[in-house]
Amino acid sequence: MEGGGATESFVLGDLGDFTQVDDITSIAAASLVGLDLSIVLARFASLGGLSLNTFFDTFGLEGILAGVTYTTLLFQLARWGYTRFYTSGDREWSPFVFVCILIGLQFVNDLIFYYAPLSMIPNGKNEMVDVLKRYAAENGSRVLAGHALFMMLVAIIAMFMKESSMLFTYLVVAISLYILPFLLTTVGPKPPPPPPTEKKNTMRPTF
Repeated sequence: MEGGGATESFVLGDLGDFTQVDDITSIAAASLVGLDLSIVLARFASLGGLSLNTFFDTFGLEGILAGVTYTTLLFQLARWGYTRFYTSGDREWSPFVFVCILIGLQFVNDLIFYYAPLSMIPNGKNEMVDVLKRYAAENGSRVLAGHALFMMLVAIIAMFMKESSMLFTYLVVAISLYILPFLLTTVGPKPPPPPPTEKKNTMRPTF
C-alpha cells in the first residue's frame, strides 16, 4: 500500500539480542545523550537537587564515564535476560517488554546499592559514595522514578540510533562530547552560605 512511508519513518530497533556487539555503540551513545540531558535539567531545573549538582561539580568527566559504563552494562544484562527468557519462544521484538526488564533491573540495583555500599561504607571513606548518600537522602523514593525515566529515555534513543546510520551516530556522539564540558562547567544551584558568626568581645571593660 502506497503512502505508508510516514508511519515507517520512526522505527524502534531491536536491541534484544545480547550477542549483537554493534548495538553497544548505539547504547553507549544514547547513554551519553541521556546524561547530557540530565546535566541540563540539573543545572537549569534543579533536577536531583543540590546533591546531583554537587556530583557533577565534584566528579565531572569521571562521573560521566561511570554513568555511561554503568548504563551500558545494565543494558547488556537486560539484553541477556530478554534473549534468555523472552525470545526463547520465537517471539517478536517487543520494546515494551525490554524496557520493563531494564527498569526492573535498575530497581533491583538501586535497592542493592542502597542497602550495601551506601549503608555499609562509613562517611569519609569514599567521596563518590558520600555524595550518593546525600543524593539518596535528599530525593528519597523519587530516585527510583527518576532512574526509571532515565533508562526509558536512553532505551528509546538507543533503539532509534539502532536504525540510524553510523554517520548519524557519530555526529550525535561528537556533538554530545563537545557540549559536555560546557554543561559540566555551568554553575548550578548551590547551598546557601552559612550564616556569619558573631565575634565575641574579648576586650575587658575599663573603669
